[in-house]
Amino acid sequence: MTTLSFTELDRRLRDVPDGPAGVLDTPALYRRANYVAAFGAVLMLTPLVALRFAEPAWWMIDLLQIGFSVFFLASMPWLARSYGVLGLSLWRWRREQVQQLDHDLPHFRDLLDWLVRFPNSTLVEHRRVARLVLGQLSPKIGMLGGNQERFAIFPVAASAFLVVRSWEAPQDMPSWQVVLAFGFVIFFFLLVVANLMNIRLRLYEALLTEAISMKTVDESTTASDLG
Repeated sequence: MTTLSFTELDRRLRDVPDGPAGVLDTPALYRRANYVAAFGAVLMLTPLVALRFAEPAWWMIDLLQIGFSVFFLASMPWLARSYGVLGLSLWRWRREQVQQLDHDLPHFRDLLDWLVRFPNSTLVEHRRVARLVLGQLSPKIGMLGGNQERFAIFPVAASAFLVVRSWEAPQDMPSWQVVLAFGFVIFFFLLVVANLMNIRLRLYEALLTEAISMKTVDESTTASDLG
């Protein structure tokens, strides 16, 4: 029997097929487009920083406009697909939900069957670690952005709005708005990563808690039979 570790648990979770909910995952082509969009955002904001240290030049306006165009065009496929998938999911939520639950159930059972093979003390120890990290992460997320789920794509949209306001005359954009525009983009990606970490830790905790519960019931049943 392999030693219980979060690495092995995560590997087994990644091996679980997506099922019907796989449509919610961003395809590789769209992820590459998102990387291009991120590059366009950096390209778009670079002239605004350069203006603080050099004289205004036409290349700065050109670079800003090119960067914004790249950002906008590269973001549109992901946005269009995301809202389309969201609309279909809301329309067919009942059927897709039960299909996903039926798909996940046997894989969920296999994971629990694997976890209950380990001693109860080992499961409790790993759950304690997951809760400890989760408890440390939640206040950090709260200090960073409160309820991060409510922000969605607002930081990136706010950054784009600040840049569009200075489309014709980027040299007139105040320094504090330049810093704010960069900060909004970085803030958005930090929230995305923090939210993914939070979801993963809660999944570890839920699986370990269920395995502990199952093992406790089995041990109680065995003790009753022996009694």
